[in-house]
Amino acid sequence: MAIRMALVVTAAHAALKSQVAKIDALNVYPVPDGDTGTNMLLTLESVLRETSEQSYETPEAASKAGARAALMGARGNSGVILSQMIRGACDVLARSASLSAETFVAALEGARERAYSSIREPVEGTMLTVIKDAARAAREALESGVKDPAGVVGAAAREAHASVKRTPQLLGTLREAGVVDAGGLGVAVILDGLSSWLGGKGDGESGKVSGDEAAALTSAASGVAADSGQPAVEPEEEAWGYCTEFFVTGFSGDAEEFEQHIHDIGRSVLVVPDEDLVKVHMHTQDPGEALSYAGGFGRLYGIKIDDMEAQTRARRERSGQQQSPVKVGVVVASRGEGARRLFEESGAVVVEGGQGENPSAADFARAVENTGAADVVVLANNKNIIPTAERLHELVEAKVHVVPTTSIAAGLAAMVAYDSEAEAGEVASEMREFFAGLRCAEITRAVRDATVDGRDVPEGAYIGLLDGKLCVVEESVADAAKKVASEIVAGGAELVTLLRGEDLDESRAEAIADAIRGMGEDVEVEVYDGGQPMYPLQVVAE
Repeated sequence: MAIRMALVVTAAHAALKSQVAKIDALNVYPVPDGDTGTNMLLTLESVLRETSEQSYETPEAASKAGARAALMGARGNSGVILSQMIRGACDVLARSASLSAETFVAALEGARERAYSSIREPVEGTMLTVIKDAARAAREALESGVKDPAGVVGAAAREAHASVKRTPQLLGTLREAGVVDAGGLGVAVILDGLSSWLGGKGDGESGKVSGDEAAALTSAASGVAADSGQPAVEPEEEAWGYCTEFFVTGFSGDAEEFEQHIHDIGRSVLVVPDEDLVKVHMHTQDPGEALSYAGGFGRLYGIKIDDMEAQTRARRERSGQQQSPVKVGVVVASRGEGARRLFEESGAVVVEGGQGENPSAADFARAVENTGAADVVVLANNKNIIPTAERLHELVEAKVHVVPTTSIAAGLAAMVAYDSEAEAGEVASEMREFFAGLRCAEITRAVRDATVDGRDVPEGAYIGLLDGKLCVVEESVADAAKKVASEIVAGGAELVTLLRGEDLDESRAEAIADAIRGMGEDVEVEVYDGGQPMYPLQVVAE
């Protein structure tokens, strides 16, 4: 019998998605991994992507696929802990022949056990407490005579919400901030979705926040504690170091020694094994040390590092400046200090990322929130980032307008059409139109031998891409740039802008600019320091 896991995942996902912004607003600490609702949603989205078009022959196969996908998509503490709840539930479901009330109770208990076992020092008043209380309520309902799955899950959901309300009594930081636990509320909302689905009420969107919790949410969002009237606390010790996440594949070595060392050198540590794969989440002052050590146990991938202290300082500086909110905000993906400075001077909020380091949807969501605008234009500045940008509307309350720019230089050029006080639709339309009229080129170095469009490209050669297509193959940056530029100028370009990368010094960039100026009397050439990696030169022409 074919098993469709996506049905239950869709219910949980829909419920959480409807409340993600409110859950995010509960975070006590303004740190990069602090968007609890978003991190939990991304975990469920990973499972949904894996299972949406799949049917499985056995419960074991379905459960294994779901648990693995949850771990692979987990972000931040809340996402990793949720992935372990999913893993615990899946381990039970893999051994079950039917989805009975007893099965759901056992699955909740499995989720509780796995989540608690993944944390060396469990803290009560968190999502751990909520799943524990929910599992207990489901067991009590079953033993009192409730025999249908909807009944026991409904009992679990009700107790989860009650448990969420009690979290400030158990955790001082929540009490001081006047908020309930965000991760715990996420668990309760997910259970709402499952209860709604089992009861035949739709896809789970009925999972709503209660009146008391809504009051706490409002308090948190405005920065005022529910009882004391004081600002939500932002302890310095919580914004500590770098939030560092990575996977170790093909893990080989002493697992206990590995886990102990990671705990010794970091805080907020989660080390989660899954067959030959290990997921690590930690806060550390030296990500390099952690990565070097972990690299001795297998191959590293999925590396994500956020500077929590820098982001906290930036948020406080923005808050201290008390700038008037703009009508239309703009968020851009960019790499390189020079490019960041140019974007910020133009009024953009910058997400660190680009070729070789694509930012997550959560990274973009935080940046959109930081604009404070109801309408936000997003410049992807890389073709691989466009799909992520196009998903943003699912995570934020602001209306998102994506401009599909494909390079940092193109994004900077499109900023000419940005007007923070104009109508959002007009701004986005003008920026798209401006981008569509550009010629865009990039000079980079081939990392391996290849054949492209019948043309041999040796490793180490400099290649010029014009409007996304291979144009030239040369031995030097200058030769590649000049040949690309000659084609651009021949097409009638009047203004050529060069954005030099970290591997091209100012004198060589100016020499290239002078050569382009000599290609036509009416050609103007401007040179900016972008500092972007991987591309010694990016070019746009109007």
